[in-house]
Amino acid sequence: MKKIILFVVVAIIFAVGAGVYWLFANLNDIVKTQVEKQGSHYLQTTVSLANVDLQPLKGYGDLKGFTVQNPTGYSDENAFSFDEIKLDIDIKTASQQPFVINELLVSGPSVLFEVTADGKNNLTVLKDNLSAQLPSSSDSSSSEPKPEQPKDTPAESSEPFLVAVNKVTIEGVKLTVDMTAVGQEKYQLTLPVFNASPVGVPNGLPADQVGGAIVKSMLDNIIKQAKKAVEDKVKQRAKEELKKRADEKIGGFLDKLGGN
Repeated sequence: MKKIILFVVVAIIFAVGAGVYWLFANLNDIVKTQVEKQGSHYLQTTVSLANVDLQPLKGYGDLKGFTVQNPTGYSDENAFSFDEIKLDIDIKTASQQPFVINELLVSGPSVLFEVTADGKNNLTVLKDNLSAQLPSSSDSSSSEPKPEQPKDTPAESSEPFLVAVNKVTIEGVKLTVDMTAVGQEKYQLTLPVFNASPVGVPNGLPADQVGGAIVKSMLDNIIKQAKKAVEDKVKQRAKEELKKRADEKIGGFLDKLGGN
């Protein structure tokens, strides 16, 4: 009996080990596929990711070539793109849940804030699409929602893979504001560094919801700053127009005085 029990335990350990090995061996492809699939689903536009290099046992992760196309009704340019996203992974959690990321760093993303003739903008459309797809209970303290599961993982499980991100840093946002549709110009700004709130702490959230929450936080911040930039630009233009008219009136008045 003891030999049978020992054999069963060894078999279970081997099965778990094989599953973990399969997961790590295919992790990059799984993440790339799911980012593109779930990202396109949540944002309702095409999301692509060029390359993934995750090394959890070394505490390192790197995602390159992330792009999100503009929603329908806007230009063919990308709404935003990241050259690189770096992950500082907690090595102690590499084989357990929640999988903890100490910091997720997005450097130098390029973002387009495109305003249409009726005053709408592309980023708000994407944010609304995302909000409509995310479960209403997906917040940083809940791990209950269960999203659509990948179909190419071993030993298919009904339980989602949980992730927690302690710190999100987004730096050097290159924001292009395009107001040509409303008779204004197209110009660029560099936004200051900002940090999003921790996501999925402490119990973890399904991985796709973590990504959705981070993108939503980023969109909220950028939309707020872009609208402020647009408001400042409109006010500046109005002041310049008023000054121009005032100068013209004064000039005309002085001309009349000179004519006398």
